[in-house]
Amino acid sequence: MSAYLASYLAIAVSIRLLAGYLTIIEIGLLRSIGSLAIAGSIVWASGSGRQHGFLPAKPRDDILRSVLHLAGSLALIWSLSHLPLALVTTIEFTGPLFAGVLLFLTLRRRPGTVPALGLALLASGISLLLLKLNAVPNSDIAIAIAAVAVLTTTNLMLASLAANRSTLSIVFLMHAIQLPLYLLLWLFVPELWSPPPQPYRLAFPAPELAVIGGAVLALIVGGFVSQAALANASRHGTPLQLCSADTLRVPLITLAAYLILAELPPKDLLLPGLVVLCGVIVASLPQQAGSRVRRGLNDMPGRLSRVSSRSRRPR
Repeated sequence: MSAYLASYLAIAVSIRLLAGYLTIIEIGLLRSIGSLAIAGSIVWASGSGRQHGFLPAKPRDDILRSVLHLAGSLALIWSLSHLPLALVTTIEFTGPLFAGVLLFLTLRRRPGTVPALGLALLASGISLLLLKLNAVPNSDIAIAIAAVAVLTTTNLMLASLAANRSTLSIVFLMHAIQLPLYLLLWLFVPELWSPPPQPYRLAFPAPELAVIGGAVLALIVGGFVSQAALANASRHGTPLQLCSADTLRVPLITLAAYLILAELPPKDLLLPGLVVLCGVIVASLPQQAGSRVRRGLNDMPGRLSRVSSRSRRPR
């Protein structure tokens, strides 16, 4: 999980730095190309692609997760590019709450006493944070919330896939599915929907070029490592623990925003932030029923599809 937190921190800072030069689709496309190149090189060097079962016979679940992950990633890139990091990180703390709701809808499992206490602390802290930030619901916040909800869903689906597949197989197939979709978006989506803040340039001063190159490298490597580390972590904890530990990246991003980007979070967020962190720690505590929850996740994609179809059925 430490590798995941470090890679996500690199991704967040890189997105913020590249937002001044590239559109959100171009940032996602760069990440996809680089991550696929890394995964493909490892597959070729190790010869794992020739092993039986490396690619699933029916990749329906991989396709569904890859499309959802692409949509959630673009929404998150947009949020990190356009909203204050303090607000984005506040919204990202809602991940475990979405996970709890999804687990109830798909597996009909209520959280135990300790996880429920952690979720209650999370909800209280998030409410205080939003109140302190004077965050009024609008389309910008809706995009950020949608990003958290979609990416939380893909994390739960990843836990299902990782139960029966190798990490390299999952990551390679995800980026192989996403790359042509990113290319189609890049070719056909009008640039005015997501223009870079400044005109394109062909030449940059050496220091600026070094920053851009470092940001691109961190984005690519972080994109690959984050998915690989998350897949491995999903084999050792319950989904709620995973989503709760996932939010530990939030204070790291806030610290990086201050040290690297000189974005200081408001001082009155200290107390609500401590309440939220307490909720994360409590929700992440070991649970004896974790193995039963992980077994139930094997049918997560199918259950999600059935829940979605029931919600669209006319009443």
